[in-house]
Amino acid sequence: MKTKERILHTALELFNEEGEPNVTTNHIADEMDISPGNLYYHFKSKDDIIWQIFLQYEKKIKEVLASPDLNHASMKDMWLYLNMVFDVIVEYRFLYRNLIQLMNRIEFLKRHFRHILALKSQKALLILEQLRNEGTLSADQRTTANLADQIALTSTFWLNYSVAIFDDSFDEQKKLSHGIFHILQMIAPFLDEKQRAFLDELSKQFLD
Repeated sequence: MKTKERILHTALELFNEEGEPNVTTNHIADEMDISPGNLYYHFKSKDDIIWQIFLQYEKKIKEVLASPDLNHASMKDMWLYLNMVFDVIVEYRFLYRNLIQLMNRIEFLKRHFRHILALKSQKALLILEQLRNEGTLSADQRTTANLADQIALTSTFWLNYSVAIFDDSFDEQKKLSHGIFHILQMIAPFLDEKQRAFLDELSKQFLD
């Protein structure tokens, strides 16, 4: 791995583990056992490092959000979609834990993240509309659009919410599972019996 790639890898680990505000470029250099001058040869500042990490995140989340359109949709598709989104969120969790501050500090990150939020909502809407077209989801167009926005909102801020409501010792994977099922339960009242039964089965499998 080249030095530039190692810097990004090390910074991501430190940001995730210790929180981005608590990590300086000197911390990153010390962790890598390189000089600060070597680090600054590759990156002008910590914000430059964050921007490059964000671009990695952006590529991965867009790959998830650009998955093939659905000819037939089910709640399993929604569940798989949410799992893929949450997997990327966890990998780059420091972005979400300090999102507002980063957006205020790095203007171009704000613009790009707003676009990602829109894509999240669009993908959720695509699945929900397919469910509605097939008669699985009973909701009008406005309600369906609102549900899609709620899915994007909750998936974006669940990580911070989970830190507040769960003990530090609580299993990390179950934190994510609770987030996914919290989202799915918003949709449940609009589903037919078969799809609600599927959600109940998932709940037994992943939350018990």
